Amino acid sequence: MKFLGRILGFFLNALALLTTQIFIINFLPYPFNQINFIFSVLLAFITAGETKKVFWLALTVSYFLDLFSGSPFGVGIAATLISLFFIKWLQFNIFTNRSIYMVFLSAIIGITLYRFLFIIFLTIDNYFADQAVWYYGQISAETLWEVTLSAAMLLIFYILRYKIFGKNINARTK
Repeated sequence: MKFLGRILGFFLNALALLTTQIFIINFLPYPFNQINFIFSVLLAFITAGETKKVFWLALTVSYFLDLFSGSPFGVGIAATLISLFFIKWLQFNIFTNRSIYMVFLSAIIGITLYRFLFIIFLTIDNYFADQAVWYYGQISAETLWEVTLSAAMLLIFYILRYKIFGKNINARTK
């Protein structure tokens, strides 16, 4: 019964992430609808040290996002997982102290890498599908908004966690 409760909780968390992301995209005004809430939350979980569950949650949420998006299937999943694995490696091997600066820098690097990989995978697909050329100026502006606002959101998550749970935020967990 405990196992079923954990599975149900996992899917409710995934549903809550998806619902919040859809709400942000559809109901917030222009610059704020570019916030990548899902990726910010996943980065917050990786920063907190909960890495095993994060990758399964990322896979599940990315799968459902890819089902309902206009991009080719698998592009979002691949970009999300590759960038999360890179940020996990970066935080555990390079940015080891989890200071507020390192969290902000890892958010900027992670979201930029995610969007860069997403655009590269879509460009490769468009090349083989002979589709129209993109307007990279508009894509760059939207990516800049996404990186800035999502990194600020992760910074707010980090500060709130620090204020709520105290100074043990830098402790590593398995």
